[in-house]
This record gives sequence, structure tokens and C-alpha cells, in this order.
Amino acid sequence: MVTGKSIRFDFRGKTVTVLNQRSRLWTHPYDYRTPQKATLSSAGCGVFSMCHCGQWLTGREFSAEELADFSMANGGRGDDGTDRPALLAAMMEKGWAQKFGFRYEMDGLRNDINELWHHLYAHRGVALCNLRVGHIVSLLDARVSEDERQVLVLDSYSETMEPRVAGVVREVIADSAITSANHNEKGIYIGTQIQYAMYWAACDTIRDFNLLHAL
Repeated sequence: MVTGKSIRFDFRGKTVTVLNQRSRLWTHPYDYRTPQKATLSSAGCGVFSMCHCGQWLTGREFSAEELADFSMANGGRGDDGTDRPALLAAMMEKGWAQKFGFRYEMDGLRNDINELWHHLYAHRGVALCNLRVGHIVSLLDARVSEDERQVLVLDSYSETMEPRVAGVVREVIADSAITSANHNEKGIYIGTQIQYAMYWAACDTIRDFNLLHAL
């Protein structure tokens, strides 16, 4: 069966709720202009990733719909998706960052991999990044495996089979499996496919990230 709006599982003593962007049931508006046409399903990766970070840091689930409304009302929705620095700055200003369990230092997009590694591994912070251009994911933890630094990714669109992502995936978390409908180039349903929302990925491939400091 095709996976619904979310799945929930336990991972290393934490409850993880994956907000499944592949589900077309996410019909709440998330648009840059009016009349609103984009929805959380079509454009909500930044909102979902922020909710994932908040749950990891606090243990609480957050409403993607409420955060989407906040983002649209406070400059966080840009013309090509979520404007991460703008949304994070607004969350700091309006007290939402504290509610989500983090502090943002207004430092925009970063590219220092060693800084990211220490942030995740030693300081137990989290981060947002584009693992591939145009799609935001959460970075939640870090480890060393077979002499390689790796980061734990939580991806609302579960792109472990996406060619631009598959090459950096090192291990998938089986409980995070997402089953979605598969269509051919003519839009005809041809079956289902399984991908994974949580996985370990090579750290040194990460670029353009925002650091969220745990409170």
C-alpha cells in the first residue's frame, strides 16, 4: 500500500515522525503568490525538514500546516521554495526557534565541512541543507564508519533512488521505508516503489547548510 502522510518509528531511543512529502494528502497551501497553487506536497520540503529538526531536538511533533502559514506570513516562502535564512531569522524573532529547541546565529548558508561535522557530532546540533539542488533535508546526527565521516539525513521526499543522491547514501534505516506510486513517462501507473526517508550519507558531500544550535 502507498504510504500516507506520515510514518512513526523509534530510532536510538528517539521517536521519529517522517512527514511524507510524496503523499498527495498534504494539500495545505504553501505558495509565494496568490491565488495559492503550491501545496506542502509540491513545495514543503523546507517546512517538513524544520519540523523534523524540531522533533529531534525536543521530542515533540510540530504542525507542518502551522509552520507553513508562519513561513508565508513572515517572509520564509521564497519564489523557488523555502528561504531558509529568512524563515530561521523570523523564527528567532518571533520565539518559534526556542519552541523548536534551537538557536540560529543569523549566519546564513555555510560550507565549512569540519564545522558541520563538529556541530553534529560533538555539539549535538542539527542542520538544514540541500543534499541536491532544489530540495531541503534535515541533518540530525553524525558518525564515523569505515574511516569515513557520515551524517544522518532525514528526507521528506525519501530520495534514496534519486540519481543525484543515491551515490552518497551509505546505509538506509529500514523502518523509514516509504512506498509510493510509480508512473511511467506518460503518467500511467506501473506499480509501487520503496525508498527510504532516513539514511546515513557521506559528510564530505554536504554543501550550503544552516546550523541550528541545540538549546
